[in-house]
Amino acid sequence: MPTTGLVVSCRASTALVAAKHRGSILSLKQQARLYTDEQRKASGGRVFETTAAQFDKDVLDSDIPTIVDFYAEWCQPCKMLAPLLSKAVEKDGRVNLAKINVDENLDLAGDYKISSLPTVMAFRGGEPVAAFIGMRPPAAISEFVKDVAEGKEAGSANPSA
Repeated sequence: MPTTGLVVSCRASTALVAAKHRGSILSLKQQARLYTDEQRKASGGRVFETTAAQFDKDVLDSDIPTIVDFYAEWCQPCKMLAPLLSKAVEKDGRVNLAKINVDENLDLAGDYKISSLPTVMAFRGGEPVAAFIGMRPPAAISEFVKDVAEGKEAGSANPSA
């Protein structure tokens, strides 16, 4: 019996093929689980949600510079920043973007002294290297992503400075 697929576009501007599995189509969440740890570490330009439990693996241990967007569902500036940040990361392709909901990960937000939202922090080699707080124009966001990708100092490593 031939396997049929349904092409679904995702935020990363790639196409995922949802293969039929025992008569049902895999959801996007199920497909996302199919990524191996090696694939997660090897490719830049990914945008993904993470948690405090996965933070070390997804961000601190990553071989690729990772920008972390600390946000909350109720935060309007966070909602405005998110698509601009995602687009800049996907377009550049050399860094990843991990999104952390601070309401669900209070301890992690406390560890990094997140006191204002949105806070965006870049990590390289397990250490924070740059950060900013609040909304920025699209050109400034793209420049931040580019600087992080190229290893340049982009903003302050202390977002409240």
